Amino acid sequence: MSGQQHRKTRPLATLASPLSLPSFPGEEIHPANGHILGCGNLHAVTNLTVIGAGWTKIVYRGHYKNMQLAIKTVHTAGHDMFNCHTDVSVCYQHAAAKIMKESELLQQLAHSNVIKVLGECIPNIDYFPGPPAVGMVSIVTELGQQLDVVQILQMNFEDRLRLAYDVGKILQHLALSPLGSLLMKDFRRQQFVLVDGIIKLSDVDDLVIGDPRCSFDNDCLMKDENTDNVIVNLTCEEGRCSGFNSRLNAVYAGRHFMRYMMPYGCPEGLETEALDMVNRQLKGILNSEGVFLRIHQLVKDYSSGSYLTPFDKEYINNYAAHHGFTIQDADFSCFQTVSIGCVQSVSSAAEGALLCSRMHECRAFVLLDDFTWTGRQIAVFKSAATGIKENTHHKVYIRRGQG
Repeated sequence: MSGQQHRKTRPLATLASPLSLPSFPGEEIHPANGHILGCGNLHAVTNLTVIGAGWTKIVYRGHYKNMQLAIKTVHTAGHDMFNCHTDVSVCYQHAAAKIMKESELLQQLAHSNVIKVLGECIPNIDYFPGPPAVGMVSIVTELGQQLDVVQILQMNFEDRLRLAYDVGKILQHLALSPLGSLLMKDFRRQQFVLVDGIIKLSDVDDLVIGDPRCSFDNDCLMKDENTDNVIVNLTCEEGRCSGFNSRLNAVYAGRHFMRYMMPYGCPEGLETEALDMVNRQLKGILNSEGVFLRIHQLVKDYSSGSYLTPFDKEYINNYAAHHGFTIQDADFSCFQTVSIGCVQSVSSAAEGALLCSRMHECRAFVLLDDFTWTGRQIAVFKSAATGIKENTHHKVYIRRGQG
């Protein structure tokens, strides 16, 4: 897949079939309404700013009717154009073919964790220099932000768990895609973006379709790219290294994602489970489907609080419950949160009592009628049990012996 190029010159309009949706009288043409943008809409994109560039394409951020989006187009000063020693329109067409192939792939791999194509422009002319405009081969997609390791490490465990769960879903999608088993040869953070807090695959240039071909089991040695040591030896079945792509994607995901996301800040009862998952990934023991199942189970265990011991659950007996009340003041900061006050999610009131008992400042906690993406409830921990007020949506738990 990667590395394939169109060698014959042909009109750009035939490189791929343009996306199309029926128009609805009186409804504004806008991606938010489910419509797909085309060449004629590009002139309305404003505030174009370059946010990335590579050998083949350049990426712009722009505004279209109060919506931010990304436009990928041919990088006319990039490696592919600069080092092409033939007619400029032929060089442009080769580069454009790669971009339209990417658009086709993104559409075929449509998934909640794959960047969404909002439009494309495939004009009937060979070459038009300049920024995205009518006549410029382009893909319009959702706009995402680059992943940053420091940012990831500064997140609380539950937010990082959500990102890890996204990575697990991407691995499963690559293993069971409509195109077959896919390998990401360049499985790095740079190939992904964050869109509204969700990790999405945004660059599919280096996707390889199908497990490697083989004649013998020795053809299926999976080696470490840095040390050349054998990670695992898979079997050759019907001329293919069975499960190779799924296993190698899992290894890459462990190196570039999971070891940063897990298990820092993980509840003590889940640390062993989280560490074991990451170690098995790095050693090539788990394939992509196995990683997804493990991370899915980890989310369930975290949500339910199944890791709490009977002794942990006894701490709730040291607290008196007051339903329909809250504590407005007595906030204090704790290391689990960077905001004012100590706010965390808990699987139950019992876990709230356990956490409060472990904090020297804590004398009470309030359960809010708010829940996180895992289904855990938001708890606010308090340094005193004074200033209690009525609130039908809250429950106060006060450590016994506190006034």
